Parts: sequence; C-alpha cells; structure tokens
Amino acid sequence: MELPFLSVVVPCWNEARFIAGFLDSVLAGTYPPDRMEILVADGMSDDGTRAVLRRYAARDARVQLLDNPGRSKPAGLNRAVRRARGEVILRLDVHADYPPDYLERCVRGLLDHPEADNVGGIRISRARDDTVLGRAIAASTTSVFGAGNSRYRTGADRPQWVDTVFGGCYRRDVFDRIGLFDEKLTRAQDREFNQRLRAAGGSILLLPDITCTYYARSDLREFCSWTYEAGYWPFKASRLVGRWIGSWRNLVPMGFVLTVAAGAALSPVSRTARRVTGTVLGGYAAAACTFAARLARRHRDPALAAALPAVFLATHVIYGAASVRAVLEPGGGTR
Repeated sequence: MELPFLSVVVPCWNEARFIAGFLDSVLAGTYPPDRMEILVADGMSDDGTRAVLRRYAARDARVQLLDNPGRSKPAGLNRAVRRARGEVILRLDVHADYPPDYLERCVRGLLDHPEADNVGGIRISRARDDTVLGRAIAASTTSVFGAGNSRYRTGADRPQWVDTVFGGCYRRDVFDRIGLFDEKLTRAQDREFNQRLRAAGGSILLLPDITCTYYARSDLREFCSWTYEAGYWPFKASRLVGRWIGSWRNLVPMGFVLTVAAGAALSPVSRTARRVTGTVLGGYAAAACTFAARLARRHRDPALAAALPAVFLATHVIYGAASVRAVLEPGGGTR
C-alpha cells in the first residue's frame, strides 16, 4: 500500500545548534522522499539558523523555509499547516533526534488504527550538556514523581489512549474539523489543541514502539525558566480559552506549594500545623530520595542519587508557584 503524502510541520527560532542535526535525522529516514515535505516556520532567527535552512532548502526540495515574523509558535505551526499539502500532518520539535523509521512508524500507526485521530510515541530524554545537573534534569522528566502520568515521558509497555503526546501525527481532516492551533497561547498550544480534539470526540493513541530522543535543558537558568512557564501556562491558557485544558498532574505541585506555605505561616501559632508541615516535608523528602535512587540505578549513574532530590524540589516549587500566580493573576494576566 502506498503511503500517504506527509507534511512535517516544525516551529523554529534561533536553533543554530540543533537545526542541521534535526534535518539530517528527518531527511535520512525511510519515508519515501517523493511522498513528503518538511515545512519549517522560522521566527526570523538571527543566530545563523536561517542560513542553514536556506542551504538545506537549496539542495533538497523537501525542505521549505516559511517566515514567521511574530515568532509565536502556534502562529508558525498554523502557517505551516495552511501551506501543507499532506493527507497526514506530523508536528516535530527541533530539539530532538528521530530514528530513520520514525516518520514511517507514525504514519503506519495512524493507518493501522483508523479509530485514532492523532498518534505519537515515547520521548526519551537526554541531557544537552553531559553534566550532573544536565543528566539529573533529563532523568527527572522520565519519572512519575517528576512528570506525573505523562506517558509519553515516563514510558508505556503497550498502546494506550492518552490525553496528549509529544508532537503528534494527525489526520489532515482533524484541522478541518476543529480548526488550527490557538494563537493566543504562547505555550500549551499543543495541550489545548489535543484537549479540543478529545472534546470533539477525537482520540489520541500512544504507541510505545515509536520513540525519539529529546534533548532536555541542562542550564540551570533555562531549566528554571522552562519549569516556570510549564507551570504557568496550563492555568493561564485555561483562563484565556475559557475551559480547563490541564490534568490532575498539573494541580499536584500547586497543592504542594500551597500546603507547605500555609503550614509555614501557621506553624508559629499552631502545633498541629507544625506537625502536618513536618509530615508533608518528611514524606516528600523520602519519596524524592526513593525515586532518585531508583533512577540512579536505572541509569547506572550514582551521582543522580544526590542531584535528583534537589531537581525534584526545584521543579515542584517553581512549577507550583507559577501555577499559583496564573490562578491569582487579575484578568488572566498578559504574560
């Protein structure tokens, strides 16, 4: 059976470090060259990314550079989707490497499961920089303690119906049925789109035999900024679109931060508050150390046992504080 024409859509901005490797991994794949196109919507990069894209586009007709002057990720995605000629649209991220059969597996997964509107696989996290902190950040995103029940991060041993996947391989008619990505959302546009798809009766399937390697942020400042945005946007986006688009896993860090903050405020005047706060923090420390030890054994990296508890704590505190701000911000905020 001939594979359908595939449009790969990619938002991009200042990715000189990764764009060549990304394009090499996609272009070297097993998907028939005459049955695909790669539409890269670039936010007017000024770090050399555009020169790389022009070079690839000049030598391979599959690669097309689209201008995205506003730099907005959903706007870039929408430009690419509007230009796309494919019967199937696959959304990819530059910060990842894809095995040769990745595109083909995604499309065949969609064809083999006609009840699915979107399929995706497991995202294996690797550190961008091989430091203890970098490895700990990458490992934390694969743990239930660090990532909740996000199966595309923590893994699965069988196909599962889920609320979202990394990237996503969509039937073209999905965009005709429910529209494009919401351009009000600087972040969380994939989450909102998938929630809208499910609300319209669509379904999202995680296939564990589809895998890619994602390069997690290794720099402390970038990690903290990314975590803050990750905690802020599910709540901000929900206020902007007028409905809840998150999951219970988004609520847990906020509950932890509020519980500890309330306990700390009441502890000077309440023995019960001191006991409850101590119990919560003690239980948290025990859980963090347990999951850290498990990940250190799995990765055969003893240093993770010491670094991961701090990374877990930073993740949950920053994420939870950002969520609180998004909820309390007057008028939904303008961030």
